[in-house]
Amino acid sequence: MKFGWTALAVLGALLIPAQAAMNAKLRIFVYNPLYTAVVNHLVGFLVSLTVVGLTIRLNQPAHARGVFEAPWWALCGGVIGACFIVIATLSVPRIGSASFSVAVIGGQLVGALLLDQFGWLGLAQRSLTPARLTGVLLIFVSIWLMQRE
Repeated sequence: MKFGWTALAVLGALLIPAQAAMNAKLRIFVYNPLYTAVVNHLVGFLVSLTVVGLTIRLNQPAHARGVFEAPWWALCGGVIGACFIVIATLSVPRIGSASFSVAVIGGQLVGALLLDQFGWLGLAQRSLTPARLTGVLLIFVSIWLMQRE
């Protein structure tokens, strides 16, 4: 296991429930979940632009023209991010942060298994094994348990 990268992924994932809760709160003030997604992405864009400006000053190379050389589907991450924000903004107040988070993990794992199994989007192909399938099934048991009240 690549512990450092795995730990970084876990740390990043710790922020997802907070982001969902922040967006759900923002929706109370702006009313519209689509507008919430726009504000979220605008703030993220401004922060990213600031970081890019700082890294350029540190002589970190960038290939801006590469955007036009990338396949069309590689540019669709923002669309998925916007959809995710709207879904989180609507779901978290109704099912709670923990139920939302475990459902997101379940969905991510199913998507990841499909990407791995078929090598879609340029990823290396990795076969579906009984252990991997069992892991996903246990997440769906967790979803069911989290919803029982």
